[in-house]
Amino acid sequence: MNEQTAIHMVVTIVDRGKCDKVIDLCREENIPIHLVSLGHGTARTEMLDLLGLGETKKDTVISFVPEYTVCPLLERLADGMRMRYPGKGISFAVPVSSVSAKLYRTLTELAPEQTERKGSIMSCEGKYELVVALINRGYTDLVMEAARQVGAPGGTVLNTRGLGSEDVEQFLGISIQSEKEVVFLVVPTEKRQDVMQAISREAGLKTPAKGIVLSLPVSHAIGLS
Repeated sequence: MNEQTAIHMVVTIVDRGKCDKVIDLCREENIPIHLVSLGHGTARTEMLDLLGLGETKKDTVISFVPEYTVCPLLERLADGMRMRYPGKGISFAVPVSSVSAKLYRTLTELAPEQTERKGSIMSCEGKYELVVALINRGYTDLVMEAARQVGAPGGTVLNTRGLGSEDVEQFLGISIQSEKEVVFLVVPTEKRQDVMQAISREAGLKTPAKGIVLSLPVSHAIGLS
């Protein structure tokens, strides 16, 4: 990969049925590749009321973009999806260390380099982390209660299915090939360790939830406050 142009994964979470508009806005920025998943929010009713959220069913759109496209894309999403207002969804970017050469060429050729807007309020490097918990289905409430106890306000849950080799399953002591849920939580960096430890304690590999927890840095975000 060209050292001057990193690739970021942009995750956009909106109310169910709004993913098509998100994809249209991405295409206006020449972003060609998207993954769409159905999920649901985990914030408590009082938090939903506070944020003005009337829908807990969510669409999650994952896009891959060159670094210089991140701010223009998030600004377009902020305006087009009204993410500058509470309860209209969130979008955040996570740096990717490397991608295949063909994917890199596709992304950079279709999204010509442009001048990134400096001083963007969406740049938040070092301020937030994406905590990801992969758990057996049915234990979302346990994960979220543990996270809330240490200050996480809510998250988004995606349904998925794990696949693993027999060696990995034997090493971890869990069955990978089963129905799983993935919980995304964007938390302040100073709370990351507490959130991860709380989830691991209540829903880790030694519990029925058989959870695996990891975190990734968030470089840019909109809609988090």
